[in-house]
Amino acid sequence: MGTAEPKAINPMQRRRLKETEAAERIDQDDKLEEPFKIDAMAKLRHWFSGNTSILDAYITGDVDASTTAAKLAEPIEEAYSTADHGAALYNEEMTARNQRTHWSPEEALENWGPEQDFPKPSLQIASLPSTEGQLWDLWYAVLHAAKRIPWTDSAQQNKLLDLVKAFKARPDPPPPSPMTTPLKRNWIWESGTLWSNLSMLGPSARESWNDACGYGSGWTNTEQHAWTNVNAFVARLTASETSDFDNYAVGALSGALEDEIQHSSLHHDASNLIQLSLLLTVASVWIQIAGKHLYERHIGDEESGQVDFEIDLAARGKTLPWNQSVDGPSFSNARWDFWHRRFCSRGAKRGVVR
Repeated sequence: MGTAEPKAINPMQRRRLKETEAAERIDQDDKLEEPFKIDAMAKLRHWFSGNTSILDAYITGDVDASTTAAKLAEPIEEAYSTADHGAALYNEEMTARNQRTHWSPEEALENWGPEQDFPKPSLQIASLPSTEGQLWDLWYAVLHAAKRIPWTDSAQQNKLLDLVKAFKARPDPPPPSPMTTPLKRNWIWESGTLWSNLSMLGPSARESWNDACGYGSGWTNTEQHAWTNVNAFVARLTASETSDFDNYAVGALSGALEDEIQHSSLHHDASNLIQLSLLLTVASVWIQIAGKHLYERHIGDEESGQVDFEIDLAARGKTLPWNQSVDGPSFSNARWDFWHRRFCSRGAKRGVVR
């Protein structure tokens, strides 16, 4: 019998193989410090990230948080208060004119306001950075900077947290004038606030979470560290009540303690042991940093901290009672008790808050 021909691989598999090999070279490059490995990995994997040069200078230098926040915020505030230098007023009015044709005159006026004329922006104006685009870039940069800071480096992670707090402490800039009905329907101007609600941080984090290991990232040590670091930072945002990412905590804990390990040929795969190790690490980081806050906020004195029955530790996914309804509570004593016992069974008791 002849030697079997090697199985051909398609172009997508070939590209993924080359990317995996490149990621391993980055991970194993002893000449690169880990923050630079993370930068290189972000470029290779096409992570959601932004320019961190100002953030890096702040974290490693002597410039204070409010000064750094002002430097980054002022161009965004100018775009916000001028409706992207007038471009957003024109663009939203063009959208409104199309929408008004689908309504009665009375409904069109109520939903989209009266028709107004605004000058079409010049190419120069249209090419200026928009408020939304700058906010995406800002928060992607902050989250990428967090990936570069070891989660155990509380001083530098907290320094980055102080910068986000400095943004939140800034007065909201004045809204554009006129504030038309179509412009008010745009999610950037809808709330009438910019910094007090950390506009676009939530959507930016949601997009960044697509870069989790197994999805937008592989399973090299560098990528696992980056993922752990950014989870730690978001846990700090949550514990300090700077922003509410409680649902990310639930995702981390349920992924490690409730769900089965997933394998897919469509994404980057790894053994059960590697996946579980990272899942438990990230869940433990969330508990260590934000566990006390989450417990006190969501459970507190509920049922005096007691549970009527213990959920079988072998239960997974939809068989768990809190997963059987989309309206089920994210936190409960029964669920917290289950998480605690699962951590104990995995040898991860340290850091669990009761």
